[in-house]
Amino acid sequence: MSGTQFKNAYFIKLGRGGKWESLSIEENKARIGWRNQALGDLWRKDWGKIRDELRTEVKSKGKATQDFNMLKTFVESTPADVWITFYQTRLWWCHLADSRVEEDDVSKYRYVSGKWSDQDINGHTLVVEDIPPVLAQIQAYRSTICKVKEVDALGRVLNDQPSRTFQEISRARDGLITQVQLGLQGLHPTEFEALVESLFSRAGWHRISREVAGTTKYYDFEFEEPITSERYQVQVKSAADAADFAKYVSQFSSRGYTRLYFVVHSPATNLMKYEPGTWQKKADLVLPTRLAQMVVDLGLTNWLMKKTK
Repeated sequence: MSGTQFKNAYFIKLGRGGKWESLSIEENKARIGWRNQALGDLWRKDWGKIRDELRTEVKSKGKATQDFNMLKTFVESTPADVWITFYQTRLWWCHLADSRVEEDDVSKYRYVSGKWSDQDINGHTLVVEDIPPVLAQIQAYRSTICKVKEVDALGRVLNDQPSRTFQEISRARDGLITQVQLGLQGLHPTEFEALVESLFSRAGWHRISREVAGTTKYYDFEFEEPITSERYQVQVKSAADAADFAKYVSQFSSRGYTRLYFVVHSPATNLMKYEPGTWQKKADLVLPTRLAQMVVDLGLTNWLMKKTK
């Protein structure tokens, strides 16, 4: 799919306090105020008359000029421009249709070309917390319309193109994860158990028991998720194969427990390719790549470095 191309982009607040947001997006319209300006004057682009009207209506000369510029931008915008707004914690965008301003009993408006979208060109939802701060902060703009200065950043977001900085960090992270996998293989079994316990604890789970030497338990840890009170069992193995995994899954009883996690840093080839199948609902394999990602994401890289120095 080809990307969307544009030189100019604008933010629009759909009504005071966002009162027209839902209606605008549902009807694929971009709504504005300016009740006192006649449609005929807007169609004719009688800017001299409209400027005089706004100067009469608005006491502040600066505010009247701002209102005039915003209205003129909206009326003259072409389908080549991109318009954005924020609604329900998402960024929405559109092109205005090649049509003039209309008016109904709600407000003045222009039709959108196609529809408002809250997704990039590859279908990823544009959640506000996931877009660059220079774009997210635009939603705090107090007036109706403003030009988006960060058009390059907006273009990357809409076209799902990561920034160069993101790409460099991603490559560095991938390299770190690879090295962490190698480092895990050098841990003593007791150190590896301590690492796994720390990983689950840092994820917010509380350890409620641990296997005691000489008992017949087949797991190393029991954890409880504090919000839901769901319980999980964790088995830690430095090395294991598919038969080992099958054995532990067969012994696992879901009674009182939500899931069994089987954690291995040096799995046999047949375990690396293993598909849990019917056991998938009650057992979860944590193999080297996923394990290394957890170490990096949960801040235990320094701990591992000290152990492998």
